[in-house]
Amino acid sequence: MRFLIAAALFVISVFMLVFGLAQRTIWAPPEAHVAEVSIENPSSLVVVPNSVLTSYPGTPVIEAMGSETVFIATGRQSDIEAWIGTVNHNQLAVGDAKTGVQADFVMGSENVGTPVGSDLWRDFTNDEIDASLPVPTADENAVLLASDGVAPAPNRIRLVWSIVPDFTSSNILLIGGGVVLLAAFIMNLIAYQTMRRNRGPRRRTPTPPKPPRYRAKKTKGNAPVKGRRSARRRAFIAVPATLSVLSLLTGCQLLPVAEPSPSPSASASDAPPAVVTEPQLKRILADVAAVALSGDDAKDAKLLKSRIVGPALAIRTTHYKLQKKSDTVAAMPAIVDSPLSFSLPAASTAWPRVVMAVTDAPGDEALPQMLVLQQDTPRSKYRLWYNIRLMPGAEIPGVAGSDIGAIPVESDSLFLKLEPKALPAAYGDAINKGQASLSFSLFDTAEDEFFIQVSASQKKQIETLTEAKITFTHKLGNPNVPALSTSDSGALVAVYMTDTYKIKPKSAGSAVAVSGQEKLLLGADGSTTGVTSVYGNMLLFYVPALSEADKKARLLGVTQGLLSVKVL
Repeated sequence: MRFLIAAALFVISVFMLVFGLAQRTIWAPPEAHVAEVSIENPSSLVVVPNSVLTSYPGTPVIEAMGSETVFIATGRQSDIEAWIGTVNHNQLAVGDAKTGVQADFVMGSENVGTPVGSDLWRDFTNDEIDASLPVPTADENAVLLASDGVAPAPNRIRLVWSIVPDFTSSNILLIGGGVVLLAAFIMNLIAYQTMRRNRGPRRRTPTPPKPPRYRAKKTKGNAPVKGRRSARRRAFIAVPATLSVLSLLTGCQLLPVAEPSPSPSASASDAPPAVVTEPQLKRILADVAAVALSGDDAKDAKLLKSRIVGPALAIRTTHYKLQKKSDTVAAMPAIVDSPLSFSLPAASTAWPRVVMAVTDAPGDEALPQMLVLQQDTPRSKYRLWYNIRLMPGAEIPGVAGSDIGAIPVESDSLFLKLEPKALPAAYGDAINKGQASLSFSLFDTAEDEFFIQVSASQKKQIETLTEAKITFTHKLGNPNVPALSTSDSGALVAVYMTDTYKIKPKSAGSAVAVSGQEKLLLGADGSTTGVTSVYGNMLLFYVPALSEADKKARLLGVTQGLLSVKVL
């Protein structure tokens, strides 16, 4: 018997080992899924949508060739479609089982721009003749192919999805087959040793003869009872037995059945995405910092215009003029791109788009700076509007994660303690009038060093200028007021406030003298008719929600610069 068991185990092990090896060889899946397409009517742009990239599981590698230069970029599909707009392009689509991937031509206007260098792309490569790029399929990722945006794009495209085989069942069969084979050998060895110990197979011992077995005759007492009562008695006995059997057979059905958990709500997937990823933002900031460095070195504002606009450009332009007039004027703090300690992109699919980021220059004396960038259209670059030095000890309130993004806030929002665009006038009125201002109670000024210093300076000038009259005007300097929501329904607001100081002599024989940077920019010591000086202030405020009765607007950072000095 043991030899039969050993033989059976050996046969089972052979089958398990054969099937396990077959799953790794003749039954093994292909190394990759491959889809190829040749475009017969090439255009300057080719779009590979997310539906094609997700035809098979895994991360596909896209290969393109057929043009002198090959540009491959990845980005959110809606962003790629926004960049293309209504221009001619080819779009790949999933066909039937016979055609596979096919190219459809979309009629439109001629493309006049190049996708190379756009800030919308998450990743890109640009090579000659052919190029390849792995493309993650998450977050609605899609692909844009081009040459230079004008010449025909690559017309031969190949998509490769590598297959990672699952050898779990093969491993189980091979390991199990090995174990069963070992058991067969052990069983065979035991059988052989038993046979040796018994010196051969055992013979059957003859059984002794048995006497005839007595059988009792049936009597009335043990004969089967007939009649209706006996049938009822049997039924009475059979019913409990039947119930017990049924209960055993159906017992497993009485256990609670786990219901599938509800799927996540559609609202989470409908939420607008963050406008940039962290690698995108780092690439953008690096280019902004490089452009700012070139402008600072050459003291030429024209070099800044590709990446720096608005208040940031205005203050730097005037400062370059001052540096050219005197070598004693120190350079402005550099705009740096790293280390990146804070990033808050807008969560939006529309334009313009806003991103806020905090970077820190090396050295203990430098203060972190909030960089506020804005992209006006899909084909424009992110440009720096505000670079604001954070005040010592300033704490940015809680915000959403950089991968989620913050909801943009309109400049005339009524859900905040103050409309973002109304901040300069209200804050300036508090500076001018102090506690007499109606807006003074809206701001947290107890530790606001900028407020304390400016208001004290204005009071001192009023007391000092006995022969002249001075007026102070604070107002909104630029209508572009980017704001992003915080976790407590407040907002981070970047706003531009201009301070106008108008000094006019009280009598005809008096004159107004200027000094320092105002003297350099005016080109004179003063004027007998009066002088108007304008300063620009890039301010960063935290403005609480209207429902937060116990919170006040708080200044988090400021960058100030002289803009102009004129004779009245």
